[in-house]
Amino acid sequence: MEQPLVSIIVPCYNHDKYIEECILSIVNQTYKNIELIVVDDGSSDRSPEILKRLQKQFGFALFIQQNRGISKTLNWAIREHSRGKYIAGCASDDYLLTDRIEKQVAYMENNPDTAMVCGKVHVVNKDSNTVEGLHIIDEVKNPVEDLKFESLIERNCIPAMTVMIRRTVWEECGGYNEQTPIEDLDMWLKIAYNHRIGYIDDYFACYRWHGENVTANTLKMAYAVWNIVFSWKDRMNPAIANKILARRSAFSFNSLARNHKRAALGFLKKRYSHIDAFVIKNCVKGFFKLALCWGTNNFWK
Repeated sequence: MEQPLVSIIVPCYNHDKYIEECILSIVNQTYKNIELIVVDDGSSDRSPEILKRLQKQFGFALFIQQNRGISKTLNWAIREHSRGKYIAGCASDDYLLTDRIEKQVAYMENNPDTAMVCGKVHVVNKDSNTVEGLHIIDEVKNPVEDLKFESLIERNCIPAMTVMIRRTVWEECGGYNEQTPIEDLDMWLKIAYNHRIGYIDDYFACYRWHGENVTANTLKMAYAVWNIVFSWKDRMNPAIANKILARRSAFSFNSLARNHKRAALGFLKKRYSHIDAFVIKNCVKGFFKLALCWGTNNFWK
């Protein structure tokens, strides 16, 4: 009991195929001073039934509610029911490697100037088999530079299911932003703006790619990321803000050009003055996609 308490929050929504593997990966951690808080957020499948059975077996805190959304659910669970010095989480379709919490607590205890720590993930399919060569989340190449605010706002390389945050820092940041579907990026930026983010070059979790992930919604994510980045523009050096917004505009244009033409052109029309190789490359790729699809019936989708 001398070990610091870690609160792990699991919001669950319609993941009856995966939730048991997620829960078992937490209760079987090598680190034992954990309080597990699970909230079923209005699932319409067998998730509540499975969670009730697991709760009877392992004794974790379980709450079943009508759907409120992930950000509101996380904030409520942390503020009202958690007591840990450190806060961690896991989506209900992902799962943790068994020594994740042990290694991260040791790191945080030995680095008191670090606000949060993250690591690497394996990408797995619906059957929990590793998917070779699929990189859903950008890799951390230079931990010192990549986890600074100026880098994260341009390229988010932090897998949410590997993050551990000091509770005091989470509270200082005011919790998760309930107005965005990308509450994790918003939180990382708040933390990186004033604090140091640590990195351990090790695998801590498995991110499940099954085609129904929120991140698969390209259009929704493009708008959400843009709104978060744009909200920071007045707190950055004007030249840096202009560069980041120009790059984000070009990247969004490229990523949407094939299937969401009207939205893609909307990002292109933002016309930020900064031009570099990244902007040019994404604009060229985007125009190439538009040219290939120009004559299709769904051009203005």
